[in-house]
Amino acid sequence: MDNGLGGERKVNPGEIAVGIDLTDTYSQVSYGIADAKDVDTLSVINGGNEYMIPTALFRRREVNQWYFGADAVRNADGDGYYVDRLITRAEEGQEIVLGNEHYRPSALIALFIRRLLSMLNMLAPTNRIATLMITVDNLDDNLAAVLSEAVASLSLNTDQVSFQSHMESFYFYNIYQPAELWGHSVLLFDFSDEYLKSLKMSCNKNTTPVVAFVDPGFYQNVKVSKVKNLLPDSMDAREADAAFLEIARAQSSNQVLSAIYFIGDGFNREIYKNSLAFLCTRGRAFEGNNLYSKGACYAAKNKIYQTIISENHVLLGNDKLKANVGINVLKQGQNSYLPLLDAGVNWFEVRKSCKIILNEGNKVNLVITPMTGRNPEIAEITLSDLPKRPPKTTRLHISVRMQSESRMEVKIKDLGFGEMFPSSKLEWTEVIVI
Repeated sequence: MDNGLGGERKVNPGEIAVGIDLTDTYSQVSYGIADAKDVDTLSVINGGNEYMIPTALFRRREVNQWYFGADAVRNADGDGYYVDRLITRAEEGQEIVLGNEHYRPSALIALFIRRLLSMLNMLAPTNRIATLMITVDNLDDNLAAVLSEAVASLSLNTDQVSFQSHMESFYFYNIYQPAELWGHSVLLFDFSDEYLKSLKMSCNKNTTPVVAFVDPGFYQNVKVSKVKNLLPDSMDAREADAAFLEIARAQSSNQVLSAIYFIGDGFNREIYKNSLAFLCTRGRAFEGNNLYSKGACYAAKNKIYQTIISENHVLLGNDKLKANVGINVLKQGQNSYLPLLDAGVNWFEVRKSCKIILNEGNKVNLVITPMTGRNPEIAEITLSDLPKRPPKTTRLHISVRMQSESRMEVKIKDLGFGEMFPSSKLEWTEVIVI
């Protein structure tokens, strides 16, 4: 496949794209010139490859002195207040109390990100950041709102700031790799949390654009926190290897795998040696810890400078809209399609409105085109009690949002048509399953 670049806008020389992976335990930062292919990851050791920065803060008692990352961990037992689990606290939405001070989760996340960017500034000046992507394990509208509030206080020189899940970062990491590494299915095993997780990406090349799917897996029979400290040849280690081998066989059964990734500090090749030996016969194997932050950085680049491949592929994950939605209209006397919603965007970010002139009658037809290859469907909305008017003398305001990944709410208002046909003030709301 051609991996040539086909940008959305002109990128100024030296503009930087940044991806930040935020988890409850560790965070990482990847960065690169916006219109270049290379992406690097910030190391806490100058010239090294120690990418994992503890997601922690510590504030000394009675003074407003903060420690960050590894310094916070070292001072955790000192005279002050240690703060961890920043993402979970943000999801819970409760204020964080440190002595007599109350903090919104967004304020402490903003402080942590500011310190991350301060570290990055030595390698990539923050005033040159053109686009920033923050990735978290699971993204919903509540967490997105907290992250938006945090970023708003950073005074960045760009409004190109977005958020995405690890699933989407995995997708972007893959499509920016050489084609031979994702021509077939790609499998990832994540050993960074309490229990083993997996992601598997595959593509349906019979659709236009090509639809990519990422299927998650969660395995409570492999407790990572317990296994990573075992002796390699102990009975418990052999049982953990056998449990992982069973998962590996199931995940790779009847699959052609282009690549297999092992990430997280809980992966120990000495413990999982039989599983690793098996998987290495199924595809090219890679081990590392910065895949999500790199994927976020590629996604950040993609916001302002798309590749031909990214333009021709769309991810339909659990949090993605899985159909295009639009209206057939007359434009300058010609039949035309007016897009409202685009497949592949986060459903909770979807908000779109438009104004149209109704040709005749009292019905609005929405065209729903699933990206799974099924035929387009027509969703007919009847505007009950709409005043009868001559053709093309009824203006409508249509607003669309998603209530969930499969439920679309459509609101329509009668605007009338000037002084000749005043608005009836009528409104209609319909929920359509797509």
